[in-house]
Formats: sequence, structure tokens, C-alpha cells
Amino acid sequence: MKDIDLPESPSGIGPENGKNSLNIIKTILLTFLLIGSLALVRYSPLGYYLDPAHVHLLQEKLAGFHSMAPVIFFAGGAILIAMGAPRSIIHVLAGMVFGFFSGTLLSTAAAVTGSGVLFWLTRLLGRPLFHQKTGSRLKAVEGHLKSHGLLVIIMMRQLPLTCMFVSILIGLTSVRTSVFISGSIIGLLPAAAIFTLFGSSVRGGFALRVSIASCLLVLLVLAVKTFYKRSPLGRELSQKLTKDKA
Repeated sequence: MKDIDLPESPSGIGPENGKNSLNIIKTILLTFLLIGSLALVRYSPLGYYLDPAHVHLLQEKLAGFHSMAPVIFFAGGAILIAMGAPRSIIHVLAGMVFGFFSGTLLSTAAAVTGSGVLFWLTRLLGRPLFHQKTGSRLKAVEGHLKSHGLLVIIMMRQLPLTCMFVSILIGLTSVRTSVFISGSIIGLLPAAAIFTLFGSSVRGGFALRVSIASCLLVLLVLAVKTFYKRSPLGRELSQKLTKDKA
């Protein structure tokens, strides 16, 4: 029996072309979301409150919410970090409003949640196409994540890269969500504690807290630099990921 040839799709549009078109649309959507978020943080009245010189005004507004302040701070902090706001400002503000211990927990939770939003947005909208476009940076991370996933994520959180960039880059890989969350918590916590301690100094013991926080910050920077200098994996990640700072 003679095989029947099925007609080709009009204009040569097959399943593969349709998939590629969908990936492009998703990537464009993610790009607009990221650009819009950054522009909102930078140019809207929100950017005024996030300026270190005006952050005390945001402190006053948060204090006015009383028992709801922690919930509002957590949700707002997570959204701001997902939109590209510097997490150091979120940590300092948390220390100013909630003190060292509560502020560290709240701001770390907000940072991890905001990073998780970026991680999943990338997987949902940007991974198929961006996976082919990020070059050596993605290759440097992808291979090591398979064997040292938790350690690599912790190490990436110590590099002078934006929280947004690191979360998006990891979202392009096949690393498990649980590893991403665990590595982010461990990797973000040291800096969170230090910057929260800086912020908490306005609540009392200014000289002592600022002195301790300054010493801890210097020690953290030295420890990270020493580790990256002596670790072959650290040197490779540092060279490939920070050659053009994000």
C-alpha cells in the first residue's frame, strides 16, 4: 500500500519553529519584566526611599504599621530584591526597624524569597533561549553544579555580582530548587548579618555595633578573597563570572 504524504505546515511552520517562537516570546517578556522592574526601582518614588540618605523615612513608615510591620517588610523586601534593589539596603533597613536578630532573619528570608522569584521566572520564561546565549559564564557554572551544587551556589553568593544576576544565572541551570534555596540561605546569611548589624546601631550602642560590623565585614572580604585565591574552583568561577561585572 502506497504511503500517503501529509501536507506540510503552511509557511514552513512546524512544531520546532513554533517552539522556538514561543521561547523568543517568553524571553522578550522576561526582558521587559526585568527592565521595567529596574526602572521602577531607579526612577519611581520608590527609588527615593531606597536611597541610603532617605532610608530613615522608610523606617518611619514601617514603624507605623506596628504588629504588621514584619509581614509588610518581608513581602516588600522580597518584591524589591526580585525587582533588582540592592539587598544591602534591605538588610540595613531591617536592622534599623527590627534590631539585629529579627532583622537578620527577616531580611535573609526576604532576600532568599526574592531570589527564588527570579530563579523561577527565569526557568518559566527565559531558560530555553538564554541557555544558548550566556556563553562561558553558564558553562563555567553548569558543569560544577552537577558535582558541587551547594558549594558553587554558596561561592557565587560571595562574588561581587548582583543578587539578580546570580539568581537568573542559576535559574538557567538544571540545579534542584532545594539546592538553590539551601545554598542561597547559607551564602547570603553572612553579609545579611553584617549589614543588619550596621543598621541596628541606630537603636543603641552605635560605636560598638559599627566597630564590630566593620571588623566582620573586613574579615569576610579577606576570607572570601583568600578562599578564591587558594581554591582552583574558586579561581575559575571568579575569573569567568566577574570578567564583566553584572
